[in-house]
Amino acid sequence: MAMLGAALLWLAAPNTLPASQDATIAVPTGDPEMATAIKAARAGLPVFFGHATAPGPDEGGYMIKYDLLPGAPSEFIWAEVVAHKGDMTTARLLNAPRSAGFAKGQQVTVRDREVIDWAYWRDGTLVGGATMRVLIARMTAAEARAMRDRFGW
Repeated sequence: MAMLGAALLWLAAPNTLPASQDATIAVPTGDPEMATAIKAARAGLPVFFGHATAPGPDEGGYMIKYDLLPGAPSEFIWAEVVAHKGDMTTARLLNAPRSAGFAKGQQVTVRDREVIDWAYWRDGTLVGGATMRVLIARMTAAEARAMRDRFGW
């Protein structure tokens, strides 16, 4: 069984809108590189939410990635942070979900323990995106370079 990691070509620049169908990359369940990335992202959540709730200069576009349908099969999706309080985030889906019953722009509530990644823009560079870095490393050289250029990496 595989989990899906969204490659999110729409993260090209701050405040850009997602494509009508966002690219995905299948990642096997238990993938050690992805597990390490998720662990690192979760460890950074307190700092991320500090920025999301009190943005610094030239920061914005705060996003979290979580499993839209916990269990199998997984659909990992990005959502824009609207508010965060305690261990709960109110967010709007940024991707066009593959799963029925969900829509891009739909408001959702996500517990911190469900978050597998986070990202935001600072001065035109994407900060965070630990799972994205794993996915980019699995792309062709040309695709990877294009994504790194878009993210300012």
